[in-house]
Amino acid sequence: MSDVNHARNDDTLVTCFFDAPPSAAGESAEALAPSPQRGLIPASIVIRANGRRIALLCGERFVVGRHRSCDIVSPPAPAGDAAARRRSLKVSRRHCEIFRRSGAWCMRDGEGDRHSSFGTWWNGEQVFGEVQLGSRPGILSLGGPSAVDSVAFDVKAAGPSLVLSSRSAAADCHLLMAGETDLALVDERLAGLWVVCADGAMRWRRGSETGVFVPGTPIPGAGEGMWVE
Repeated sequence: MSDVNHARNDDTLVTCFFDAPPSAAGESAEALAPSPQRGLIPASIVIRANGRRIALLCGERFVVGRHRSCDIVSPPAPAGDAAARRRSLKVSRRHCEIFRRSGAWCMRDGEGDRHSSFGTWWNGEQVFGEVQLGSRPGILSLGGPSAVDSVAFDVKAAGPSLVLSSRSAAADCHLLMAGETDLALVDERLAGLWVVCADGAMRWRRGSETGVFVPGTPIPGAGEGMWVE
């Protein structure tokens, strides 16, 4: 892995919403939607599971940051929480990239030849260049080495899938997929329900049954309180 010099950029700070924004109802879905300009993410679905919000993203490259065009948008600070707001402001518009290389999940600070303003840490160590995330659980911190001074995510890898759960909004998470995966990774009540990404679409499979996710409908076989946004 090659090392690069860490640089600071004067990013314009833009507030983006992870959950329900205070304006248009459809804005949160837009904030979670992959950027169509890159053309590398074929599908995305948001599941509401008894108040828990799970974003399923299928692809090989994902950008994390504050701007709504990112695949994973940093959660906003709760109203009146000055410390959380300071942490939130340390996240750049396009802070880091998570991607697949030779079958392994990797991460790098910034995007392309640009770097985040306050840095990215993986398990307490600052990232310069690229780092392989490996198969063990870890902590991704944006803007500082610890949860005290950063926006942090718990990260769990399982084969072609990667789960990111926000530490500042623990009820919400993202499942990144490069193939098919059992949704038990994000909620045990979804065990046996597989998501298959192929031909530019995301489909579900449970046993011999298959189908497509339809917004506003229940999750197949998952019981009450679980539906597609």
